Amino acid sequence: MFRKLILALTLVLALSFVWAQGAEDFTNSTATASYADGSFVGNGGITWTYGHSRNEGSYPIDGNGLMLRNASASYLEATIPGGIGNFSFDYRKAFTNARARVLELYANNAVVYTTEAFGGESGEDTTIHPFSHNVNIPGLVTIKIKLQGASGENSQVTLDNISWTGHVSADPTIFVGGTLTSFSTYVGTPSGSQSYTLSGYNLSSNISVAAPAGFSLSTDDVTFTNTLSLASDFSGSVYVRLDGTTQGEFSGNIEHTSTGATPVQLAVEGVVNIPLPPTTYLEEQFNYTPGTTLASNGWFAHSGEGTNSPLVHTEGLGYPGYPLAAGYAGITLGSGEDVSKTLLGEAITEGTVYSSFLINVTSASATAEYIYHFMPQVPTTDFKGKFFVSKNAEDQLRFGLTKAASSASSVAWTEYNYALNTTYLVVLKYEILPEGNNDIVTAWINPTDFYAEPTPLLSATVTETDIASINAVAIRQNNASVTAIFDGIRVTNNWAQLFDGEELPTPVLHAVGEPDPLYSIAGAPSEEITSYTVYGENLYGSINVTAPTHFEIATAAEGPWQSSLTLPADFNGLVYVRLNTEVEGNHVGFILHNSPGAEEVSKRVEGEAFAPDVTWNSSVTELNFTAEVNAEEPILSYTLSATGANTNLVLTLEGDAFSMRAGTSGEWTNALSLAPSFNGSIYVKMLTAATGNFQGSIQHVTTNASDMTIALSGSVTPPAGAALDLFFSEYIEGTGLNKALEIFNGTGMLVDLSDYQVEHYSNGASDPGYRTVVLSGTLANGEVFVLAHSGADASITGIANITDDNVVNFNGDDAVAIRKISTDAYVDIIGVIGERPTGGAWTADGEYSTKDKTLVRKPTVTQGVSVNPSGHEPNSPTGFATLATEWDAYPTNTFTNIGTHLFTPGSEVNPADAPVISPEGGLQSGPVTVSISSSTPGAVIHYTLDGSTPDANSTVYTAPFVVSTTTTVRAITIAPGYTPSLVTSVTYSYATPVENIVTLRGMPTGASNFYQLTGEAILTYQQSWRNQKYIQDATAAILIDDYPGVITTAYNLYDGITGIVGTLGTYNNVLQFTPVFDPGAATSSNNVVVPEVRTLASLTSDDQAKLIRVCGVTMDATNGNFATGVESITITDASGSLTMRTFSPTDYNGTPIPTEPVDLICLVGQYYENIQVSPRFLADFLPATAQLAAPVVQIVETNGTVTLSWEAVAGAVNYRIERSDDPYTGFVQVGTTPATSYSEAATGTKLFYRVIAE
Repeated sequence: MFRKLILALTLVLALSFVWAQGAEDFTNSTATASYADGSFVGNGGITWTYGHSRNEGSYPIDGNGLMLRNASASYLEATIPGGIGNFSFDYRKAFTNARARVLELYANNAVVYTTEAFGGESGEDTTIHPFSHNVNIPGLVTIKIKLQGASGENSQVTLDNISWTGHVSADPTIFVGGTLTSFSTYVGTPSGSQSYTLSGYNLSSNISVAAPAGFSLSTDDVTFTNTLSLASDFSGSVYVRLDGTTQGEFSGNIEHTSTGATPVQLAVEGVVNIPLPPTTYLEEQFNYTPGTTLASNGWFAHSGEGTNSPLVHTEGLGYPGYPLAAGYAGITLGSGEDVSKTLLGEAITEGTVYSSFLINVTSASATAEYIYHFMPQVPTTDFKGKFFVSKNAEDQLRFGLTKAASSASSVAWTEYNYALNTTYLVVLKYEILPEGNNDIVTAWINPTDFYAEPTPLLSATVTETDIASINAVAIRQNNASVTAIFDGIRVTNNWAQLFDGEELPTPVLHAVGEPDPLYSIAGAPSEEITSYTVYGENLYGSINVTAPTHFEIATAAEGPWQSSLTLPADFNGLVYVRLNTEVEGNHVGFILHNSPGAEEVSKRVEGEAFAPDVTWNSSVTELNFTAEVNAEEPILSYTLSATGANTNLVLTLEGDAFSMRAGTSGEWTNALSLAPSFNGSIYVKMLTAATGNFQGSIQHVTTNASDMTIALSGSVTPPAGAALDLFFSEYIEGTGLNKALEIFNGTGMLVDLSDYQVEHYSNGASDPGYRTVVLSGTLANGEVFVLAHSGADASITGIANITDDNVVNFNGDDAVAIRKISTDAYVDIIGVIGERPTGGAWTADGEYSTKDKTLVRKPTVTQGVSVNPSGHEPNSPTGFATLATEWDAYPTNTFTNIGTHLFTPGSEVNPADAPVISPEGGLQSGPVTVSISSSTPGAVIHYTLDGSTPDANSTVYTAPFVVSTTTTVRAITIAPGYTPSLVTSVTYSYATPVENIVTLRGMPTGASNFYQLTGEAILTYQQSWRNQKYIQDATAAILIDDYPGVITTAYNLYDGITGIVGTLGTYNNVLQFTPVFDPGAATSSNNVVVPEVRTLASLTSDDQAKLIRVCGVTMDATNGNFATGVESITITDASGSLTMRTFSPTDYNGTPIPTEPVDLICLVGQYYENIQVSPRFLADFLPATAQLAAPVVQIVETNGTVTLSWEAVAGAVNYRIERSDDPYTGFVQVGTTPATSYSEAATGTKLFYRVIAE
């Protein structure tokens, strides 16, 4: 950046003085390549604030600059002390649109100058325009530069080289800059301080500063007094705080006076409240069943529900001095479900909130991720007080903090002073202050004072957005590489309250017994082993045992032997020791024992390693194999003998791809025992059944000899002309959710898919986060594996092997990849990982694009893109270089090729054009006539109707044909001089008729299974959220989930609806019917639905969406009123308790929760395994009545008629008769009557009846 040098010019003329001058060149600007709000401290300590602006990009003036975008949100502003004389800057047009630009200069909120219009011609304009204007305002001057024009119009302008001169005056003057927001504190605690700027010019005496009653002043923010006497030329900050000595409201003016100068006042106000008593809002000890989800134990899944749900860990955490936790801990699993825990009582809107917790980070990422935060009542995205973690290349951790920001650049970080798998005590503090965007967020790591609050380790940026209220804390999962254990979560309003409770007792380690001396042959482990006992008292962390050099340890006499051990805290047993060294001589060392909070314990061990008496003789130290897959198994050999051996030579082979034998005959094996005098050849062969690189070894052992190892390695390659590995063969990025990926196996062999993971890198991300899926099963040579979005067209989902809405939810600017798990390497990439292309897609000449296209891999391609084409990695091109060379592009929503791939490696013959099948597929309402055509000369079209892949032996198409049931038509073109075409596939679907809802509920789920409910169903409730409707008939009920709004007909409550067509799916174990057509006008109205009387304990999944009545219900009325949004309330009847989940909006929101028993009309729901109920309206809360007795029924069969009779039940007005041929599968209602008998024709089969009084 070219810096302009402003020469200080002092003129003494008639006692005039130049008070201020300066310049700004944007060297310190924090603006990035993205439009955002921000601020930075520039030259001379001036703070510049900008709105909706970015850096200069490709339109600089003199290096760094600032680019404004539009009139509504873009500006640059600063408050400059000492007055301004002349103000100047340079500006130029940015970007190329033809919209004329006009700049306005504001001084103290008034427009003082407007530029001429510029940049009104289309194209780039490099003209640099100078601006200069005499502002001539004394004192503090707020300068703002902004665009003039319509609010939404982009009129980009770059600014640079700002400079100004000072205002000239000779009068004695006091300048006060800034304003003070209202203070708030509690009796006995001074408030946090605020500051303003104070300057004196041409003064002949000190500046006197006096605060009104209740306030104190300071110049160092440490020592506060009611008055100050400052030097006449003072220029700096004055700090103000509210004393907090007595309760009440305080206000007045801070007075500033000096001889000859006009007094200046600064208004100040505040309130001192009676402090709240120390209160604990949450104490989470995770006293739940290990392995269960946090969401099933009182935590709420507010994001990513059901994906990698955090679990209850098998062990808790501990920290010296922190209260002992009685339960276990919570553990995160990488990326997926975020959970929150609601605090006790009302939402907190004032004062201070502390949250302490123990954390043990088990894995981390170099990418900054926040993993814990405060939030208001769920659901919300108002996350504040965010606690971050990241690691460096050495796996050292740092922790960070923001108030609101999620970007790593905004985080206040510690140094990399922390370690993985280590427990730390974290305390977060959130101070809610009056006015806007001034809340204070601080943090401590391992604080040492548990009684008085120490100075915080981290302080977040104050000016970020404040939280609305605090009513929950949350654990966040957003990165597959970040996992942690949480325990002992506490939330209070008092520092000391965090640590109130029984402290963790001091942990103690014991190592009992003295190991015997050990002896070995150098190069071989000692035959003798020794041991001692290890156990601990009051341990809350693992026991780490580390052996000295030359020794190994184990927890079993047979091993495995290691240099270090990690033992559970409750370990009480033997640790075995052996000597294993290649160094001859005496060896002495100490085995070290450590556990968090315990003093280190050491145990002395000693031993001697003697020179070996036996020498191995071998012709090789390693064997290396190569072969083609399924070729003859290669055999290599080496000679072996042992000089001085007097015991058998024992050979042990490790490695499943290899086997051995002694000599040219005999069985192949992985273990040999040879005579001491053996002197011959050992033959080794490698298996060739699968491709890959293989490793192994042969261990040679005999008495009084060092062990000898011969390394084995081998490579099995695919056959000539085969693909090197799996690769993407088709990519569909269509309209809506029409998205799919096809993977092809051309390797010449069966492939185990469990070794492959498909990854989605969203919006330029370098980490896929939770957008990954590990494949399963096997894939035969020449076959494809299809992944689709569950909301894709039926012609895609009908042949998809799996649906995954996280991975297959990409747009044109998202990269996708196949990763081989065993080698942790890419085998194919579409796009560029870590790059987000402009225009929303990677493109190439010839209408190639990753957006709104179907891409099919050319038949000659034999391998995928294994190096990310970012231009940074070795051998990496820049950009998606293979888009035009390896792919064929098809129009949006071309689905005809999905499910098969044409593979002709080495061939240059063009494929025939794929057939065109008309009409388009999808769900049909009647028979369709299908025609097939091809534009290739001499084409013969072959097709199938059973879903199989057509070939030259399939039926030849000669004329259109009719389909009237669900049918997949697949066709291929075969023509002389061409290779066979890609397969075109179209599916015509028809809904399966079902008579009633109980039958519907038993049908298979899935987006490709369509059902038509032929009977009439009655609407019992509807809400705007997801356009949901609850319907039921005499057999059962079901929830209609209509998020796209397919049903456009308006219905009234208790209307009858007939002929609904849709698919079945589940959400949180609730069966949902998703419509695909609007069923049209109601077929009846004003139907009467009598809620079935049930007990809470009797409800099951079969009752989902059913309208019921529960008698004598009591509710947890702790909160007083129903929430304005949805909430969960525990309710109880005589049979038990469950959760009542409220609807919103509805007329009981905000009304008092009943404190007396009620009869509750409600709909049955479910959340995972837990049955829930939901009342619809305020009218569903009825006065409580006693539950009716069960009728005692007599049943007889006479002359082909079954008659049921019973005595009248007191209080009953109606009786419901239900029938079943298997009472364990449920009953169906067959009638209702106010009478005390019911008859119907006998069927000749065994039936069960029940009568329910209502």
